[in-house]
Amino acid sequence: MTNNFQAWLNSPERQEQLARTKSINEATEELVNHLNKNNTNTDIVYTYDWGTKYHRIALYRNNYDNSYSKVVADDRVYCFIDQETGDVLAAKGWNRRAKGVRFNLLDEVSKAALFNAKEVA
Repeated sequence: MTNNFQAWLNSPERQEQLARTKSINEATEELVNHLNKNNTNTDIVYTYDWGTKYHRIALYRNNYDNSYSKVVADDRVYCFIDQETGDVLAAKGWNRRAKGVRFNLLDEVSKAALFNAKEVA
């Protein structure tokens, strides 16, 4: 059993999965930094939450003491990002995603379009 697990850990498929996950996480951080850089309202900041399958990028109230208060409103979610594929989905609410993929963080052309978009609709 241990040999099978070790073989799986060192398999090319697992290494590819880890590299893809790292790329998605880095692109998510890059998107959040981009949104905050272009945000003119210093009372709110964009940040992301880890879910079991999706990252949620949402607006939070800046408390100016290195803490943030969640702004719970349906229109405060910017987008959801699938942690396995890098697909970007529009938000339909705080916990709901709209149907259909809008962008993909692993595709450079799609990623550039996302960074130039005003919103994910």
